[in-house]
Amino acid sequence: MKFVCKKKNLSDGLVIATKVISGGNTLPILNNILLKTDKGRLKISSTNLELAINTWVGGKIEEEGEITVPARLANDHINNLLADKLEISTEKQTLFVKGENAETHIKGLPAEEFPLIPEIGDALLAKIEGKELQRAIGEVGFAAAFSETQPEISGVLFNFEGKTLTLAATDRYRLAEAKVNLAEAAAASKQIIIPARAVNEISRSLGSGPVEVYLKEGQVCFRNLDTELISRLIEGQYPDYKQIIPQNYTTQAEIERVLFIQSLKAASVFATENYNIELELTPQTKHVVMKSQSAQAGDSEIHIPAEVSGQKNSIIFNYRYLLDCLNNLSDEKISLRMISPASPAAIVPAKREDFLYIVMPIKI
Repeated sequence: MKFVCKKKNLSDGLVIATKVISGGNTLPILNNILLKTDKGRLKISSTNLELAINTWVGGKIEEEGEITVPARLANDHINNLLADKLEISTEKQTLFVKGENAETHIKGLPAEEFPLIPEIGDALLAKIEGKELQRAIGEVGFAAAFSETQPEISGVLFNFEGKTLTLAATDRYRLAEAKVNLAEAAAASKQIIIPARAVNEISRSLGSGPVEVYLKEGQVCFRNLDTELISRLIEGQYPDYKQIIPQNYTTQAEIERVLFIQSLKAASVFATENYNIELELTPQTKHVVMKSQSAQAGDSEIHIPAEVSGQKNSIIFNYRYLLDCLNNLSDEKISLRMISPASPAAIVPAKREDFLYIVMPIKI
């Protein structure tokens, strides 16, 4: 193989491909990336056997070929080279990297040992704007469980229906749901469950611009112009979470999101023993009272300005569940909605209807 390209382009491709590789793999080949010439470009591939990434780098191919090399070593070294242009070549199982003032030899393994990455084909299911997909993933991904006994909730539900993609994640203590408008109606109505780690990598790697979605035999592929991520799907039936979403609320408070976050962090200093924060909502006083206490450290009472409507109410939350949601939103104001101290409560953005967060209270 002989390939000439801009150092920045190669470095960007290596960063993307290296993301799925974790240390301590029992199979040495899983610590490597596959470099292969492909239709006039350099194709960089990586996999952890559950998630695979293919990304393409433009340049000039002078000789076809392929090799695998240690991912992190190649990424760290090439990223720090002081060169604008690089010449990549191979001889037997060694990768030669030549720049203006440096020449490096990286020992590799045969390309034949690299795991086969599934071919998904070209049966398009849906097309999504990358930034909107990133937004939705960020708003729900944190709520997925880490469960070996319930694999369904260790993933994120993707529900393609008409011109809408709905994402949902739950650990049975909280639920996050976000909606995305598709560029056009999905080719078919589909519900699939994607492992949470794969979903997060999709968000980090694909960026802005159109993203296409393909399905084939237990695999899903998200593809943009230069990169594709292929993940296995989680088999099973996702919980019917719609049945826990309240239809009516008795109390509602509209609060500035950043102010709510700051108050939670301040109150949490006195909630280190059980993570419990009590919220009192009183319409007449135009504020929410946040209380926390510790038998050893003391207690706190914070009054947060809010537009409160409905009945007087109070509720106790694990404050970390509130922060997880609020930190992943960008809205100026949110609406906290509740029924009673023992019923699920909701957080929604004040000025849009494409996100919903349901959180269970602490019952004392």
